[in-house]
Amino acid sequence: WTCDDCTAVVNSIAAYLTSEESIAKQVDILLADVCPMDENPEDCIAELPDFWNRIAMVLWPGYYAAEADWMCAPLCMAKAVREITCDECFAGLQAGVDQLLSEEAIAAIIENLSGDALCGVSEDPERCSAVIEALIPLALPALTANPDPEAGVMICNNAIPGTCPTF
Repeated sequence: WTCDDCTAVVNSIAAYLTSEESIAKQVDILLADVCPMDENPEDCIAELPDFWNRIAMVLWPGYYAAEADWMCAPLCMAKAVREITCDECFAGLQAGVDQLLSEEAIAAIIENLSGDALCGVSEDPERCSAVIEALIPLALPALTANPDPEAGVMICNNAIPGTCPTF
């Protein structure tokens, strides 16, 4: 699991999570799992798809940033070299999800999205921040509750061809 492997996998995750297909799946999950819990489910259903598109394009590349201290930076400084297995790639994906769901990460994401990365440049920064504060703690667990093994294989193989057998 080298610096290059880590960087390739993290870049592959960011690319996948910001693809049209993935964002559509994310929106479907949020409409089904998060909007029914909203105090105004109809408003949530109407406004969430466009809003999540904007969030996803900031959230995923911001979190899955290979050079970040919480991603590949420690490994890249260590200069470790060895082959990666499919199980290790999946374990790396899961470690990223586990970290994403930590209270510290959720708080940092809310703070970042509420600032100039998203809400600070929106039409109604206060409303945007309030929605982010309510949405993110519900959205991230909903989005990660049922991982798609085919997406994992695709992410790992896009990053390091031949890492995982295909279905």
